[in-house]
Formats: sequence, C-alpha cells, structure tokens
Amino acid sequence: MSTFGIVCEFNPLHNGHKRLIDEAKRLGAERVVCVMSGNAVQRGELAITDKYTRAKAAVLCGADLVLELPYPWCAASAEYFSACGVEVLSYFCDSVIFGSECGDIELLKKAGSVAAKEEFKNSFIARTEQGEGAASAYFSLLEEETGVKLSSNDLLGMEYIRTAIEKKLDIKFYTLKREGAGYNDELLSVGQYPSATAIRRAWREGRDAFAYMPTEAAEVFLNSERSAPEELSKAMLMYFRLADPKDFEDVAEAEGGIANRIINASKEARNGEEFFELLRTKRYTDAKLRRAILFCMTGVTQGLLKQRPAYVTLLGASDKGRELIAKARKSDTINIVTKPADAPKDTEQFETGEKLEAIFTLSLKNSASLGESYRKNAFIK
Repeated sequence: MSTFGIVCEFNPLHNGHKRLIDEAKRLGAERVVCVMSGNAVQRGELAITDKYTRAKAAVLCGADLVLELPYPWCAASAEYFSACGVEVLSYFCDSVIFGSECGDIELLKKAGSVAAKEEFKNSFIARTEQGEGAASAYFSLLEEETGVKLSSNDLLGMEYIRTAIEKKLDIKFYTLKREGAGYNDELLSVGQYPSATAIRRAWREGRDAFAYMPTEAAEVFLNSERSAPEELSKAMLMYFRLADPKDFEDVAEAEGGIANRIINASKEARNGEEFFELLRTKRYTDAKLRRAILFCMTGVTQGLLKQRPAYVTLLGASDKGRELIAKARKSDTINIVTKPADAPKDTEQFETGEKLEAIFTLSLKNSASLGESYRKNAFIK
C-alpha cells in the first residue's frame, strides 16, 4: 500500500491544502500522513488556533494520520523544519508530496542535490562570515547553481529533498504547483486560492474567511478558539526589559548581537507594533527575528535543534491511521505519545515545549490554563 506524507502547518487548512491531499490520492496514495506544526509555526509565530483543532480539520478533509511536528523544530528555519518533518514521515511513508511555486520536481531535485554538497555548504558559510544575511546568501547561491530564482515553498521542498539525500532515505517526491495568491499575499480574491496569511488576517479582523476553506474544515474552525498574540505584547516587552543578554548566549537564532537588539528595542517600544518596527533590519528577515524572540523566551538552544525529536504526539487519526501507529510501535522506531500528559518530562524537548504551551494558552482570546493543554485528546474518526 502506498503511503504519502505531507509536512504542513494547516494554519488554517484551506482549499489549497485540500487540493494537495486530493492530489496525493489521485497519484495513488492509499493513506495520507501529515506531520503538522504544533502551536507555533515556521515563521516564529503562534498558530491561529490550537493543533488539535487543525488536526481534526485535516482528518475530516482526508488525512489518515496527523502527528505533531514538535517544538522547537516546527518554528525553526527551513533546514531544521524540513529535516524533522521528513525524518518523521520516513517511518511511515514511501512518498512525500508538497506544494511549490515552480511546480518542477526535477528542478527541485537538482537544487536539493546541489545544496547537499560540501562545496555549497562551505560557500554559504563563507558568505555569511563576510556579513551577508543567511537567507540572502542561501537564495543567491542556489540561483547561481540552478539558474532559477526559487521562492519560499520551492525552498522548503528543496530542503525536504536535501534531507532525504543526506540521510539516505528511500522516498519518492512529488510536487503540485501552487495556484492563486502567493504565500504571504494578504488579500482575499474571489475565485482564487488565497494564502493562509490572507485567511488569518480576515479571520482576525472578523471578515468572512471560512468561504475559502473546505466545508469540513470551516465547520471545525468556525467555533474554535482563536489566538490573539497582540494580547501578549506587554508581557513580551516586560520579559525582555527585565532580561540580561547573558541569558541568551546559547539561544538559537539570537547570535550576532540579535539578543541585544531585542532587549534594546523592548526598552524603547510602547507596544508590540513599535517593538517589531524597531527590530526590522535589512540583514535579518522578519521570520528570523520572530524565531529569535520565541526561542529566547523558551530557551531553545542550537544543540536541541540538531537533535532528533525524543517523541511525537498523536493529534488525529482515521482507522487506517491507527493501523499505522500500531505498526510503528511494533517496530520501535519512533516514540508516539498518545496523550500530552504522557510525554517524557525529563527531555529538553518537553521543557521548551511546555514553555511554548504556557505562551500559547495565554495568547487565546479566552485564555486557558496550562493544565487544559495537557488534558486534550487526539481526534479519532
């Protein structure tokens, strides 16, 4: 039986995501496994609604198994986000499918092969040491090697492929060309696949976002608790105003004076909007700065990002998904936690994850206790 995997955020799940699940089945997938970001996403932001709600929508829209892409990897740069996602999928899947701007799997395979070479890695390091921003250096090097300017989802897909090459994983890759708006386009357009960014903005502003979601997903999200990160602004500013730069010496993404920049900006800003405006710089992307803030607040080290996850949490499953879990447990290759309360608490992954949960539960419009997050259960269809 062919099992396809998808690394995703579903933040929230919309018609473009449903199209990807349907394409996997059209290509012969008898089961679809999703490794989905938890309550933080790859740009260093909090998810718009909790991971169990998003997993339920995914199962109702055709996924057979939804496992959490755990923190901090779910909020890390493309390298770590992709490596963790593909490694988890490799225990269940023979194929991986993803959306991309170029829609050219051969081009992305070429880019992945180039990025896996030592010469490429050395050139990248040299450019960053000369002062070029990491994202700029990476994109420009790839463009020089492939002759094509890759976009954000192209880059993620290429990283999935690079991970498989480096780890010698026997996985086939497929891509579906993205249609409609760009991933960060904030406008909703009738008759078009809008970006998740546009849908989140509309939802937060009280406009109709549910028309752009599959009916099954819209019904789930309609009554779900939405996060409102702006409500954490004062707490975030207070945290950094009281912090010492030495506290962040080992924190991932906070190198090169970024921690100092964050602390200084917190002392000048009066609200979250001013805080991020003061932080902006041509050298560092908005996503990198947001990741740095989140990692500082939760104590994520570079050493943790380089580890493999100690466990993954079950978020949702169909009958076929439950069969996959039983098979994985017999092989003893991956630790699947069914209930959050059963997660191994003596791990660095749990410690940082608990801090993220503390932040996320307070970001909800109707704040929840931390204990509530540990009493949630996976959605079983």
